[in-house]
Amino acid sequence: MESRKTRQEGGTVIMKELVKGIIRDVNRISQEKGCNRYIKKYPLETVFLMLLAHQFSGILSGRGFCRYLYEMIGDTTDTMSQSELSKKLNHRLPIDVFRDMYFMLLGRARALQTKKIRTLRRVIRIIDSSALPATPTMKYAKHRSTKNGFKMHTVVTGEYLPEAIRLKNGRSSDKKSLKWAIKPGYIHIFDRGYNDYRQFRWIEQRPAWFITRALSTINYIVVKNRRVGHRQREKGILADTHINVIENRKTGETYTMRMVTFTFIDTLGHSREFSLLTNIVDKPAEVIADLYRERWNIEVVFRWLKTFLKIDHWMSRSRNGVLIQLYTALCAYLMALMAKLTDSRKYRIMKDSMYALARELHCMLVDIPPGSFIEQFLEKSC
Repeated sequence: MESRKTRQEGGTVIMKELVKGIIRDVNRISQEKGCNRYIKKYPLETVFLMLLAHQFSGILSGRGFCRYLYEMIGDTTDTMSQSELSKKLNHRLPIDVFRDMYFMLLGRARALQTKKIRTLRRVIRIIDSSALPATPTMKYAKHRSTKNGFKMHTVVTGEYLPEAIRLKNGRSSDKKSLKWAIKPGYIHIFDRGYNDYRQFRWIEQRPAWFITRALSTINYIVVKNRRVGHRQREKGILADTHINVIENRKTGETYTMRMVTFTFIDTLGHSREFSLLTNIVDKPAEVIADLYRERWNIEVVFRWLKTFLKIDHWMSRSRNGVLIQLYTALCAYLMALMAKLTDSRKYRIMKDSMYALARELHCMLVDIPPGSFIEQFLEKSC
């Protein structure tokens, strides 16, 4: 049995290689796009590393993070000030580089998971939105007359990978933010806030599939009852029917879909009953219920992002800065997930990966001169 010291050394090697790899990629992308052409100090690679460190640092404000950098580097002439950080986030840093890094890491994380995913889970796309705060000066993020806020619409796979995001103001409708997330040939699982019978028909025409909860006020007519067997009842299936609902009130046009009603015991020990709407007709009712349970995976992703990373306090009030911080947080999440997937030992969890990544980022920030290009540092450190 391997010792604790051996396990820690193995984890450190994984984190070092992961951090060095992503910084090399940032360096390559910035050189291809010419991002450092007019920058004399703090090239994009260094700032990206700093922003990653901020995600793992536990520090909320930009001013506090700049002080944190000063304590590490120790030279006020070489330490980024709050005003310099604000300028870079507001307009000097290109969003597309951070977006490219996010999609690059997403592709690598997906490749690590390909062999471990069951066939049906490979075609799952879970859609949901999460509320994010905004300051009173962020006029572009209107939520209510007295409060600003964002909605982050997210698509997550069955294995906790955030595949796509869209940031809108808090007033945005969930129903109007559904079509962009639909991908032909996939099963889309979402909550009842996205319910729109016209869009259900549109999804079916892609062709794609959906599973969602029925509204408590749904009016429908049963057109066919499907048989529910004894074993299905043991698994909580109460009813399996085909129903008609009014799709267009003006024309009276109806839409036919399947409704599966099942019961389960929640974490508090209470019995709950759900009615699911779907256009999947070739799968048993218990499979439909099991697929909908996968929807809670997106809540795990949201909880991880909001608990361990920094997307609830913004270092910049501009939309440019908010998106940069958001994409950096997603990159940090994917790095922690990739560290977990790369490490074959079963005892590791994502929090362990986060702490190890924070340590490696801290060491790298201390060793890199703020004005130098990271490519030279990486060549010397290998």
